[in-house]
Amino acid sequence: MFSFSIDQGLVCLYLLGTLSLGLFKRSKTDVNSYLFAGRKLTVPAFVATLVATWYGGILEVGRFSFENGIVVWVIFGLFYYIAALIFIKFIVPKIISKHIRTIPEFIQNTYGRNSALIATVFVILLVSPAPYIKMLATLLRHLWEMPELLALVIGSVFSMIYAFSGGFSSVIRTDKLQFFLMFSGFALILGTAISKYGGISFLLENAPDYAFEIPGNFSWTFIFVWGFIAMITFIDPGFYQRCFAGNSVQTVKKGIFISIIFWFIFDMMSIFTGIYASAILPSNILGNPYLELADFVLSPISRGFFMVSLLAIVMSTVDSFTFISAYTLGKDLPSAIKGNFSDLDSFTTRNTRFGLLATAIISIIIALWFPNAIDIWYTVGTLAIPVLLIPIISAMYGKPLKYPAFSMIISLTISSIWFIFGMLNKQNCWPVYPLGIEPLYPGLLTGIIIYFSSYYLKSTSRK
Repeated sequence: MFSFSIDQGLVCLYLLGTLSLGLFKRSKTDVNSYLFAGRKLTVPAFVATLVATWYGGILEVGRFSFENGIVVWVIFGLFYYIAALIFIKFIVPKIISKHIRTIPEFIQNTYGRNSALIATVFVILLVSPAPYIKMLATLLRHLWEMPELLALVIGSVFSMIYAFSGGFSSVIRTDKLQFFLMFSGFALILGTAISKYGGISFLLENAPDYAFEIPGNFSWTFIFVWGFIAMITFIDPGFYQRCFAGNSVQTVKKGIFISIIFWFIFDMMSIFTGIYASAILPSNILGNPYLELADFVLSPISRGFFMVSLLAIVMSTVDSFTFISAYTLGKDLPSAIKGNFSDLDSFTTRNTRFGLLATAIISIIIALWFPNAIDIWYTVGTLAIPVLLIPIISAMYGKPLKYPAFSMIISLTISSIWFIFGMLNKQNCWPVYPLGIEPLYPGLLTGIIIYFSSYYLKSTSRK
């Protein structure tokens, strides 16, 4: 007969409850219903799904906050708020007015087959659930002793089931529950830490010196590269999907603005929890600071509830990214190969099953390859932004690239060479790039130069 500890039992109840909620009702199989919940998202539903899926990397936030303090808010918070505000003003209206359902389809309609193929590959990388499946596996291994590969497989399979039965509507239903759990769990652990040890005065006396310093352990160059990586918001397929699913432009704009407020609140909760961990726990802990702090300050029942909240945060991102990744692999990729998105409405279960299997395999391989989730974010952001940002934004505003595939390939080549050079020339585990410049910058600059040069050459040739 199986026996469970209290926290294991609570986690099992949560997993079963989430699965039941996700499978409660099947979605229609047409594209608008299955992929965009019938384009009927109201503000509360929009906010719940956008906020919940934003924090799939919660364990990395804990590790970074523990090791670096409040500067993490600048890197993972402030820059992204600014990006979201720009998104509201300049991109949301274009998504709705230009009927942009998916990025590969938009690129195909604007630039043609070759550019759509390149864009599809990078969308697949952007929405890979690999970093979040890796964190889900970490949580499972903290509760049950198991090999990493087995934990990755279990996490992948479980998080994918209901999304492919109920579609985006199932993701929305579970996100509402996960939104509640994420705030409740961190309110519990942060409140417990404050009541046991005291408030800001305790942190100022006991946290490391860097905890309240900016730039702290980082250089301003490193910090600002994350500011540019925040531009990934402008090409985030999850953002595009939710915006297109909103019932009006006003709903989407209001929903993003309210989400920024909730992001700020949760950032403060999660980062200060990490700082409390740095003040309470020894600096050489082996596990994740959130998990170690929960084991140290919470009762068994409270610890179980906090574990549930962490699972909820990670799973809300895993199911969403898996859903988009599987659709991109199963439908957008074949359409891009054929150079024809005209049959996008002929959505089939076969497509999603292929995408599901491919997503699981690719994600597990990536998760095993990279030691930390933040390495995946950094690598993908560094390479994807120079490739996709200029083609998408320029097309939205009626000034598309003249040589899109060429520009995308050259930008990728420059960033990749810069990136590989740095990885091959590490000092103290940090890459050393040519001229001390992060690889995102030369790749993006290359795309900008090609863009303006093409328009300049065209105008002079007319003269």
